[in-house]
Amino acid sequence: MVIIEWVWNLPLFIEILTQITLPIIVLVVLGWGARLRLQLSVETLNKLLLNIILPCFFVHYLSTAKIPLAEVWPTAWFTVLQYLALFLIGWVIAGLVRVPRETRIIVAIAMAFPNTGNFGIPVAQLAFPADLLLHQAVIVSLQTVLIVLTSVLFIMPKNSDRSAWGEVAKNPMIWGVIIGLALKAFGVQLPAIVAKPVELITGAYAALALFTLGAGLAGGRAHVETGALSIAVVLKLIVSPAVTWGLAFAFGFRGLDLEFLVVAAAAPVGILFAIFCLIYEFRPRLVSAMVFVTTVLSPLSVSAWILITRLY
Repeated sequence: MVIIEWVWNLPLFIEILTQITLPIIVLVVLGWGARLRLQLSVETLNKLLLNIILPCFFVHYLSTAKIPLAEVWPTAWFTVLQYLALFLIGWVIAGLVRVPRETRIIVAIAMAFPNTGNFGIPVAQLAFPADLLLHQAVIVSLQTVLIVLTSVLFIMPKNSDRSAWGEVAKNPMIWGVIIGLALKAFGVQLPAIVAKPVELITGAYAALALFTLGAGLAGGRAHVETGALSIAVVLKLIVSPAVTWGLAFAFGFRGLDLEFLVVAAAAPVGILFAIFCLIYEFRPRLVSAMVFVTTVLSPLSVSAWILITRLY
């Protein structure tokens, strides 16, 4: 019966694949080709994305949301709980399969941190109602704060001359979150001379994020530990959304909210994690390979999870 049901719903799977995930991959491929053809600087693209466009995204969507922020509170606390739970589960599973301790932390973070920015926001825009984009913005905001804190605590060298809290305090993305939340909380509207440029910059976010993701993947050839890579791919694309489904269901999420959280968790490993590993020189090749492989496989995995959640 299960096989018959899946065959019956094959047209729905194809529709999800072609209408939602493959258009996203087209932009990633364009970024890949542009990097190879035009010799684009991925470092410059990342700086533009992380220091200007993503902070503007946070300010715009958090401050102009038409629904009260209180309505996204369940999404907010669940995002923190989910991140911690997935991190611990990834750490334990990596330990059980005898992944070396230094690599274990990478596997754990890779499982906990999906690409909700570059990949998840375009999926949310294509697959879900517009109101859920604020929920996605909250998820991206919190996960950005969490990956910054995690990277400072576990990835940044202990003998670094950088201040851990200084790295957190000066991060533009965190300030974008703070400013956006403050504007919304106090009911303050930015003057048009500021608000309009911020809105225009925000509009370019999804396309540029996917373009930058593709450009970054174009230089990802490297020899890595295939064992750790394989474990991370399975944990990220299969175990992470499955655990999220069970956890969200246990805490009372149902319907579209449940589907939304599961699909968000099915996104590939976040490229921001690879950027921090490159900055702190902490196994950047392995993490880049995790980002690359999970991104390549994500059209099928994300489409499958969208289908599964809509059927069950």
